[in-house]
Amino acid sequence: MMLQEIPIAEVLVLRQKVLWPDKDIDFVRTPNDDTGIHFGIYLDGQWISCISIFEEEHQRAVFRKFATLFEFQGKGYGSHLLEYSFLYLQQRKCKTVYCSARYEKQGFYKKFGMIPKGEMYLKNGLNYIRMERNF
Repeated sequence: MMLQEIPIAEVLVLRQKVLWPDKDIDFVRTPNDDTGIHFGIYLDGQWISCISIFEEEHQRAVFRKFATLFEFQGKGYGSHLLEYSFLYLQQRKCKTVYCSARYEKQGFYKKFGMIPKGEMYLKNGLNYIRMERNF
């Protein structure tokens, strides 16, 4: 297993496959993909998990499009990637990180010290909630 920066082309393929398999590749792009850092886990000749991190003003960061192939979910790979990302942000002197989590996944994020902020909202037909953690 290798955890390292992942090329954006591979990020897009993985995002689409896991998060929005019924949409085209442009749907999974974010407007600022070129300014973020993208980490991934490479295992057995393929990228199995990815996360995109975007630093903001005031020592804040957001992570988006966190995805792990279905057959590798529940095996600790995503947890390892998220922990690595949080350590990276702490080293960059980030004070707060947040994400828009699918509502049903908030229990996963709570295990990493993230707490819900605000109310559930609907986006692209799915329920989300903002999750946040202070370092």
